[in-house]
Amino acid sequence: RLSAQGGDQASLALALIRAACLSAGPRTQLRAMAPPTTKAEALKKLREDWLAENSDAREEGVTKWQLNNQIQNTKAKTVKSPEDMDLLLDLAAAYGVLDPCDKRCLNVLERLMHKGVNSMDTQRQGEAYQLFGRSLFLADRHEEALQALKRASICFREKGNFKLRRQNNAGLLRVYCSLGQGKEASERLEVALTLCESPDDCIMLYISAKQALEHTGRDRDREILDDIWYVYLDTHPEEKAKFEQYNESGNSLCRQFAGGEERSEEAPQTWAELWERVKNPDVWREILPAVIDDVKNNAVIRTMFSLACVLLVTYIVLMISVTMKGDKSTK
Repeated sequence: RLSAQGGDQASLALALIRAACLSAGPRTQLRAMAPPTTKAEALKKLREDWLAENSDAREEGVTKWQLNNQIQNTKAKTVKSPEDMDLLLDLAAAYGVLDPCDKRCLNVLERLMHKGVNSMDTQRQGEAYQLFGRSLFLADRHEEALQALKRASICFREKGNFKLRRQNNAGLLRVYCSLGQGKEASERLEVALTLCESPDDCIMLYISAKQALEHTGRDRDREILDDIWYVYLDTHPEEKAKFEQYNESGNSLCRQFAGGEERSEEAPQTWAELWERVKNPDVWREILPAVIDDVKNNAVIRTMFSLACVLLVTYIVLMISVTMKGDKSTK
């Protein structure tokens, strides 16, 4: 397990696994691999996961102009039918697809909640609460987001599909992690793992929860999360093989980083050690290619070498001239 490999190295390996999962998605770009070092950075990672989920869910090939046009059309419909709650939800969803952090999305949803959603179909009520919970989370109102997502969960339990329940459990997992409620986060992870469609989704859920709880939860909470995860891997060989592959890649890079630090710290302590290094052909084989590359690619270094060559040639010519004049004078 990663938790047994030492704090900094295990944390970096987790971040590398996370980055590998992100890069594996067809529409998700590779984000920063550095593991979060503060609670604020951990919460930012959770926000990024939710934003990436929205990006992946966006219709392929849709343009910003089309999304804005959809917003204007829906907005015109709500003006004509201000009491139609479904139209208000469609308008909020349109704002959210274009930019999940758009304040207009949250404003429309708050207006919708104020008017009430009881007139809507049960699944639509769940979708409204789910979107409201996401908007509240992105506005850093985590406690309110939790209440909204819980209401969405009740609606989806009564009438919902596989995809909606998966999104709801993933959302609850992020909110519980942000609030430091590790036990509840572990329960949501256990449910969410049964709803994931790809191994990368499963690994991403675990890594995000693990990194967040490093700063918001307790040691016991993280242990429970690990137990659930490794029990899941034992019963799912495909996910286990992919996780171990990412894990090995992360550990390999960690060893390379560690090896580089060790070599940079080994400086000669005495003149004798320095002379031994100068005589060592392996040192020159390692240094000369780097020097040649620097000379080729760095204009300043090339200029300095050119000036040094000119000065050297000038010095040699002057020395030869002085020597020849001295010989003539002696004759």
